[in-house]
Parts: sequence; structure tokens; C-alpha cells
Amino acid sequence: MRIFLILFFCIYSNYLFAEILVFKNCKSKNYEFEKNEYRLDIDQGLMTREFVYTDETYERLRFDDIRVKKENETTRVIIRENGLIISEISGYPAFYTQMIFDTFDKTIKLKSVLNNSEGISIISNCEKIIKYKIES
Repeated sequence: MRIFLILFFCIYSNYLFAEILVFKNCKSKNYEFEKNEYRLDIDQGLMTREFVYTDETYERLRFDDIRVKKENETTRVIIRENGLIISEISGYPAFYTQMIFDTFDKTIKLKSVLNNSEGISIISNCEKIIKYKIES
């Protein structure tokens, strides 16, 4: 009976934890940030990006688009597919984009598809990835 209870507790406790990945201190070729991090909640299927532009980048972007905010937070749906973590598709069937989170080389890539022609580019290189197991 004791072995059954221990086995039950071990199996049940695996479902009490959520896997969270945080891509920290992400850099971009085109923009400078005070903060740029991506939080991936694998179990809930959500990516939350928090970023704060530097003053120089903010002013440059604001010059072109008055709607730009200095700091912002965005959320997207993500899934794990074929060993990759990818975001929901944004766009139309003939043209769409999708984010790919690569835990091996700590990059975030943008996959663009136009009329079945695919291109992938790196949008951020991150310093580190922190993996959490959070008790729920």
C-alpha cells in the first residue's frame, strides 16, 4: 500500500509544475533596448514579450510612427511542434509571419512566407535562457 501511495504521489506531482522559459537580455541589430525579454509558458501556450527601447531608438521610431510606445508588453499563442517552439501565424494565407524560439543557440527567428516562398531571419540574440519549473 505504501508503494502505491508513493507511486501515485510521484506521478501526480509531475502535473503540478509548469515549464517556463525566459529568453533574457535579447539584442537586435536594428534596435537598442533597456529591456527585451521573452517569457514562454509552455504549458499554457503563451509568450509574453516585455521591452523598453532606449531613448535614442524610441525617438528614431517615434519620428516615423507616432503610435510607438517606449515600453510595451505583447502576448502571443505558442506551441511546441517538431521540437521547436513557434508562435501563432500572423497575416494571411498568402503572406504570414511566425516567430521561432531556438533554445539551442538562444535566438529568436522570424519566419516569413510569401506565396509558398519561405525566409528565416534572426531578430534577436539573447544572452541566456532561464528555465523554471513553477508549482501550480
